[in-house]
Amino acid sequence: MVELIFNVAIWTVQGTLLCLEVKEGLSDRRQKKSSLSNLPSISQHPRAVLIASSSITFGNDCERLVNIAFHTSQTFPTMMGTCADISQYLRKELAKQYPGEYFHIIISENHASGFSVDDGQYFAEIEQDRYRVLIFATKQNSNTKLYTHDANSQMILKWN
Repeated sequence: MVELIFNVAIWTVQGTLLCLEVKEGLSDRRQKKSSLSNLPSISQHPRAVLIASSSITFGNDCERLVNIAFHTSQTFPTMMGTCADISQYLRKELAKQYPGEYFHIIISENHASGFSVDDGQYFAEIEQDRYRVLIFATKQNSNTKLYTHDANSQMILKWN
């Protein structure tokens, strides 16, 4: 039941973001003089943007998912308020599109840590005004037991 409620909330956010993108596109075509700043903003903080990725397709997938997760975190902080919640959502969604890969997700406050991955089949670095997300994959091997040390998994994302 909780998963159903969670999925409905995620679909609602995805639909809202899609509607906003369509509205922005139509508004730009109709009124060249009006700027995007005049449009009502759906989120309190700027969208996360892709900084680097192994491929544009993977990078765009990650950017879209991170924006959905961050928007959900702002709208429903009790549902997706910690790094563990966001990481779990990102892993679940990426596993649907990229089976056989295990995704490592590092979320940190912007400029609080430095990291870079520039090699590998799947990696993406996404930056938002408060947080930075690094996503990279390793192959899953059924004989290998992964140990993940989620040092900041209970860190609550602060939007105010």
